Amino acid sequence: MTLSLWLLLAPTAEAICKRNNRAAYPFAPLSDGGSAQFWFGRINLASTAIQPPGSILGSAVASAAEAAGINGDTLLWTCDLADADQIYEVFSTNGDDRVGGYAEIGIKDGLHGFYRTWFPGVAIRLTHLRSGKILSRYYQSSKLDTYDVDQATRKILIRARHLSPIKAEVARVSDLTPGTGTSNWCSGAPDNTRWAAVAYECTQPNGYLMLRGPGYNRASGDMDDDGEDHAYRYLFFGAANGIAFGMRMGATLSVLPSCVVQNVTPEVVFPPISETELNLGQTRQVEFTLSFRCDEGIGSKPPFAAGTDDNQTAFGLQVSPGALAAARLLGYVNQSQGVRYLLSDNYGTDPSLATGVGIGLSDAGNQQEMQFLSSSVTGQWLSQSFPSGRNAGWYRLRATEERCPPSPSSPAAAVEQFTINKRLTATLLKLPGQTVTPGRVFSTAYVIVKVQ
Repeated sequence: MTLSLWLLLAPTAEAICKRNNRAAYPFAPLSDGGSAQFWFGRINLASTAIQPPGSILGSAVASAAEAAGINGDTLLWTCDLADADQIYEVFSTNGDDRVGGYAEIGIKDGLHGFYRTWFPGVAIRLTHLRSGKILSRYYQSSKLDTYDVDQATRKILIRARHLSPIKAEVARVSDLTPGTGTSNWCSGAPDNTRWAAVAYECTQPNGYLMLRGPGYNRASGDMDDDGEDHAYRYLFFGAANGIAFGMRMGATLSVLPSCVVQNVTPEVVFPPISETELNLGQTRQVEFTLSFRCDEGIGSKPPFAAGTDDNQTAFGLQVSPGALAAARLLGYVNQSQGVRYLLSDNYGTDPSLATGVGIGLSDAGNQQEMQFLSSSVTGQWLSQSFPSGRNAGWYRLRATEERCPPSPSSPAAAVEQFTINKRLTATLLKLPGQTVTPGRVFSTAYVIVKVQ
């Protein structure tokens, strides 16, 4: 008797990630005019004496969900559940463009990862916040482990809100040359000798965030590999796979005398206070000092002026993101986005922190109550409007207040500078309408000085 054995060979199913249809996930977020925006607001170049090359000028964070044509729930990709360990976010600067990310120009000023922008003397550094990696011309990646799962179909659903935010920082650099690149879509440069703000009109993105997975990779011709140079390779663009990030419409440049923060009281420590005392309306107060170093002329008539109007220099104290979220929830943020009380950084989420307790701010000289800042961005241009003025938390630096000119023997005297000291009072108190629970109060505020 003969036993016959048959081996049947069938093709195995290969898991493939698929980009969503273009009607729901259009090309717009990848296009020059559709990039998610870094809303820096006014970027001002003061004298190099107070703002030397290497100085950080501002920062902003943008998310993929802010790009044109999509929102946080937009479905970008669909993958099989078996693909979970093979899905990556990929990112790079706009490495082929002259002012988009081709040239790293901050190194001689002690800056790493800063690339040329369309603004002369201003460079930008992008950071993939989830991994902490700084974007460069050369593709990098980070495993994506945040997504939705459709249990019925066993599919991974990747939406815009699942991608990491991108942080941008701008800094002053000494390199003022126009530079080169393998492409140059934004010719020329704005006039950086003007006092009035000049808009960032170049629509070229500064960076890109893409996805890589089975079926969307180097082998399929749809995605670039880690280490490849974006100056010469950009397969992702042809596959319409990604989100652009840039400064278009999100920044203006001016060249005006201004101030920088020179010194602050590093810690404000309140004496202990009991729950009973707080409920009786008692408070604790501590005075502290801010010191600003200014270009000569900051106190004279516009455009060399201190104040909260356009082209004037103002200061404010910005609350932490956690404190801002809690203040919004409790109704302590006004229509101008000013914050009435500074709350603990992790208010309402850390059980060791007191609740029903906050910090008020006032001018130590005239006892006038002050608002905290919710954002450091100000001004109005193109389609974006930002709050300014006292209700938003911006205050004038008065040149007559404790003005301390440099000594004649000081090198600083040659560039006409002076110091302004500002005395403020922090008051620990019970929040209106809230119930006090005992615990620690730990709050962070950032001193911001900015041309409006």
